[in-house]
Amino acid sequence: MKFLLDIHHQSLNKAGEELCGDQVRMLTAGNKTRVVLCDGLGSGVKANILASLSSEIIINMLREDIPLSEVIETIIATLPVDRRLKLAYATNTIIEVDQADLSFRIYNFDNPPVLYFRDQKAAPLHFREILVVDRNIQFSEGNLKRGDALFAMSDGLIRAGLGGVHNYAWDVEHVAAYIEELLRFLPAEVRLVVEKTVAHTNELYGRKPADDASMVGLLVRPKFAAMLFTGPPLDPAEDGVLARRILDFKGTRIVCGGTTGKIVGVQSGDTVTIDPDTARLDVPPMGKLQGIDIVTEGIFTLTSVLEWLEVTQGNVNLLPKKDKSGAVQIAAALLDADEITLLIGLKINPAYQNPDLPQSVSIRKNLMEKIAEHLTRLGKSVLIEFH
Repeated sequence: MKFLLDIHHQSLNKAGEELCGDQVRMLTAGNKTRVVLCDGLGSGVKANILASLSSEIIINMLREDIPLSEVIETIIATLPVDRRLKLAYATNTIIEVDQADLSFRIYNFDNPPVLYFRDQKAAPLHFREILVVDRNIQFSEGNLKRGDALFAMSDGLIRAGLGGVHNYAWDVEHVAAYIEELLRFLPAEVRLVVEKTVAHTNELYGRKPADDASMVGLLVRPKFAAMLFTGPPLDPAEDGVLARRILDFKGTRIVCGGTTGKIVGVQSGDTVTIDPDTARLDVPPMGKLQGIDIVTEGIFTLTSVLEWLEVTQGNVNLLPKKDKSGAVQIAAALLDADEITLLIGLKINPAYQNPDLPQSVSIRKNLMEKIAEHLTRLGKSVLIEFH
């Protein structure tokens, strides 16, 4: 099974500061994904410059495929120690994951410990100290499996309980327990886990953070796939082939259009039934068909799907949760998917054809191209086929 490394990060600025002294950078090249979290000394402009400089040096060196050990040595030698505070000008955490075998390496320089979770429970992550330019670096390596998660943070995230509105320590152990509880209910939602943890930290600060606070999460999960079939193909001989493809597809299966539903129904041995409760003023009702997850009308529903993709800007959580219309269901399925296949039949439906346009240009084709472009901009892997 194919797996995806899902990554999300979020930061809080110190109260009164426009710039964040923490910086997160990511780089994917080949099978390797690297995540860098840098915390500049102090806050505001100075910290932002230090963290930005540190993170850019690291990313640029990694982009040149320079070994991680040399990157660490360079960054420590480049950024000196504050003589008065005896602290590094910028602390760093670098996580590298090879998605070919899910092996990982972590270099942690003076940031809080990286947290590791397996089966939604905090698990020990064994570190050993290595000496680089007279500085102790925490190093760990191992292999991830499906469902494993790593969370790195800046020290501002674990200081919120000190003198804050809640008089208890919000330390690494409390953060781990909090994440563990979230993972019980959100096992595949690293974005929500990070956002909720950072939001809770903000509350402990009384919404006036005394330091920049950042968290980055990495989660290994299966890739989610979806296939959407709409419109009869130009060659009727392809009807059965395309219908069989979507019926045999491993993932979310979506069929749009009355004629398309009939084509698939012939192969599945079933007929589409209509669910009147899903009708909306601007979207026709959904249907039901054996072997298909979502069955809807064609053009009007797909037009509404495109509108939802634009309105939400790719955030599935902005879709109305109580709306069970076909357009919302399709938009949610496409936004949840990592890999999407669009099967587009090019047979012209005269009812939807503008007589002023060339006969070869269909509304369905233009609409699906826009949907594909939008999904691609959101980082989805989209394969579009015209038949």
